[in-house]
Amino acid sequence: MNNNFIKKNNYVSIIAGKFKGKKIYFKDNLYLRPTTNRIRETLFNWLSKTVQNAICLDCFAGSGVLGIESISRNATHVTSLEIDKNTAIILKNNIKKLKINNLNVIHTNAIHWLKKNGTPYDIIFIDPPYSIELINETLILLNKNKWLKKNSMIYIEKNKKKILKIPENWVLYKKKHTSQIEYYLYTLNNKI
Repeated sequence: MNNNFIKKNNYVSIIAGKFKGKKIYFKDNLYLRPTTNRIRETLFNWLSKTVQNAICLDCFAGSGVLGIESISRNATHVTSLEIDKNTAIILKNNIKKLKINNLNVIHTNAIHWLKKNGTPYDIIFIDPPYSIELINETLILLNKNKWLKKNSMIYIEKNKKKILKIPENWVLYKKKHTSQIEYYLYTLNNKI
């Protein structure tokens, strides 16, 4: 990895599992804001019963920390979608460095990718660069194009000021917030 391309202070650490303490490096990017350790710890406590052996989709991968954290906690497979080519390359390098072979990075526009009929995922992460339009369009496509199964879990992270348009068949499982961020976990079935 070129050290001129990535500053050493641009990293997040995996907080638990087989990659605990490993660093995920990323390039300075105005739109890239990895999920904080505190929020990730809460999220993965919520998912503790479902992440093991789960098939996961990270719609807006960025640093890739949500997908790698899932693999670290024994998810079976993660598909990570990333629109920025350089960010996708850095994520692939981090995966290679960690010798992860069950995380697939796809350099694509998530909205275009989700427009096709899909194969359902157990856990879906939606954490774009705080664009509520991207989030709401993603929710519609997930619901419409068969990306969800009966017990799918959907994680959403957004700016507090923005309004979500949640599909009627989704049930809120957990919700929390910081001073500026709200994060949610939804399911299609309230029997977890």
